[in-house]
Amino acid sequence: MTRVSIDYDLMYVLARQIWHLRDEMDIPAGVKHSFEAGDIGPRQETAEELANFSTAWKKAFTEGWQVMTDLGNLLDEIGKAFYDSDAQTAAGAASMAAAYQRQNVKAANDAYKQRQDALYKQAEAANVERRHRPGQLYLERQQQELEKKRAALQKEQDAQAKRQEDLTKQQEELQKRQEPLRQRQDELTQRQQELWRRQKAERAEQEAAFAAKQDALNKESEALQKEQEPLRQRQDELQRKQQELWKEESDQRHAQEALYMAQQASLQQQQDAYDAKSNTLTARQKELWKERDALLRKKGVTQGELDAWQRKQDALLAEQDALSKQEGEPLQQKWDDLEKLRADQDKALEPFQARQEALDKERAALTKEQEPLGKQAEELQRKQQDLSKEQNAARQTLEGKQAKEQNDLNLERDSLRKEQDAFTPEWGELDKKQHDLWKDQAATEEAQKQLDKDEEPLRQRAEEIQKAYAKEQEEVAKKPAWTPESGEPNPLHMNRELGPDGPAETPPPAVPTTYERDDDNGHTKIEYKLNANGEIEVDKNGNPVETTTTITNKNGLSYTETYRALPREGDSVTTTHRSDGTVTKVYVDAHPEDGSGEAMRYVTDGNGVPLQTWRKTPDGEWTLGWDKNSDPAGEENVPHGAGRPPAYLTVEKPLVDGAGRPADDSFSPPMDIKLPNGNVRTDYMREDGSELRVVTTDTTRYVADANNEIQEVWYKNRSGTWYLKESSTQHTRYGDEPPLGTLGENWQ
Repeated sequence: MTRVSIDYDLMYVLARQIWHLRDEMDIPAGVKHSFEAGDIGPRQETAEELANFSTAWKKAFTEGWQVMTDLGNLLDEIGKAFYDSDAQTAAGAASMAAAYQRQNVKAANDAYKQRQDALYKQAEAANVERRHRPGQLYLERQQQELEKKRAALQKEQDAQAKRQEDLTKQQEELQKRQEPLRQRQDELTQRQQELWRRQKAERAEQEAAFAAKQDALNKESEALQKEQEPLRQRQDELQRKQQELWKEESDQRHAQEALYMAQQASLQQQQDAYDAKSNTLTARQKELWKERDALLRKKGVTQGELDAWQRKQDALLAEQDALSKQEGEPLQQKWDDLEKLRADQDKALEPFQARQEALDKERAALTKEQEPLGKQAEELQRKQQDLSKEQNAARQTLEGKQAKEQNDLNLERDSLRKEQDAFTPEWGELDKKQHDLWKDQAATEEAQKQLDKDEEPLRQRAEEIQKAYAKEQEEVAKKPAWTPESGEPNPLHMNRELGPDGPAETPPPAVPTTYERDDDNGHTKIEYKLNANGEIEVDKNGNPVETTTTITNKNGLSYTETYRALPREGDSVTTTHRSDGTVTKVYVDAHPEDGSGEAMRYVTDGNGVPLQTWRKTPDGEWTLGWDKNSDPAGEENVPHGAGRPPAYLTVEKPLVDGAGRPADDSFSPPMDIKLPNGNVRTDYMREDGSELRVVTTDTTRYVADANNEIQEVWYKNRSGTWYLKESSTQHTRYGDEPPLGTLGENWQ
């Protein structure tokens, strides 16, 4: 492939030389020539020809001037374009070189700082160890004393273990001498097991024989029960009828009794009322008799007084007669009717008596039919009793035989036990020695426990000292290394073996805040945004938040590129000042809020007018999505938002944060106002009287000023967080209408 080399510096120089030649050529073309007929001669044609020639001559110079201007402009434009491209590549390389230099210097400083901090921390750790060493030595001496006691106890335990070993050997020898007796014991046990199995088989055989006889009796009983089944069914039917009869009679009697008792209670109430009135009249009669007796005993009683008493008596008798006729006689008639009701009720129960007599006759007939079957049942009962007696006799005979066999075996076992008892004194002596040994071992264990108990405070104290030591060492490890600015004593003063006052090595140079380089092609300079301490401001990953690279060649062409990281992860803006004076900004949206999953790149001019948009899938390349110059309606679509980056990329300081609160602290506490449809408006006010109004709906948030003009529009994404979509700073205001509109009347 042919290699093409382009000298843009030469193009730059040629363009300016052509422009200089153009300007020199323009001097004679600017001289004015007048060809008047009087000056030339009498012939008019000569003057006209000269004038025409002058015009053609000037036109040739004019066209040449334009050609040279266009050629110079073309060379200048091409040269600057190639220079910008070369400078862009050089800027990337310079940024990498500057980053490499900065990282090397930073690594050297970090290594120096680590060595310095390690030395101071080593000295502080030595100081901590020196403070704790006396207490540790004292505990070590006490623990050594306890170890001596523990060794003595261990020696005693070893002696006891030897005694236990000797006793175990004696026990094993005694068991060996008893081995024949144990074998006989095993043999007797085996014979006992065989005897039990044989006796169990004999009992099972006997039970089986009697079971056959019992089965025969059971079959006869089942046949008799089958024959009795129709009679039992008739008896059950009679019992059912009897129950129904009793229930019907009982229900009838209860109903009659309830009716009788109700009428009787009513009559009794009337009777009680009648008796009360009668008793009242009787009492009055007694009073009259007392009055008559008093009159008769009275001396000088007159006939008039006696007549008056008689009239009272007649009136009382009239009341009694009236009471008897009006209430007594009707009441007596009611009692008679009640007795008649009782008689009628008794007569109504007579059909039940007849039904009962019929059931009794049917039951008597059934009993007569059951008598032959009852005799058969008694015969079966007698056979069952005879079989039980025979079975008991056979069982007693077998039990006697088996008891004799068991007794003979028990005699042999008793004889063996006597022989085994001869070894009891020896076992007793061994048991006594074993118990004595156990007592000694228990005493040793108590001494061991006491030793452990005595050791516990020391162990706790050792743990406390160790914890305190570890805690101080941990605090030394956690806290920053000593510096002269801390105001604390230099830890190296007590550790001269580590150094006098600090590391002897010379510290490396500070991390550079700029990068400059001069070569044959020109001058390269990289500047970083600094923080309040004069250091390079970096993000959470340690990368500079803003880098400006300027490349200038020997002809004065300059290319400047400023990269600034935006708050969101992966987002950035790169501002480029080219050699031809044009400015472009490239916004990178690594994770768009629309959830498309594609990274976006927005290209605008220096004033924010969109030029291009690019998109990129996670595993793909950047592809052009929209171009203003290629879009036939590009100029018309730009004011309507075509290609415009979202506001969260372009607005450095929004009015509110993601929670809807003012970004600065100059506002008063919020005041919430409930709006229709569950919306909320929150008002904030500064000390100078300016207001900020935030209206929040389910998916949108509007930020307006005191005139209700919307300044920002926020949307809620799928994860529930808010992002700035539109800002009035992105738009140009025409007339009185705000670019983003105003709050609705029901929100104001």
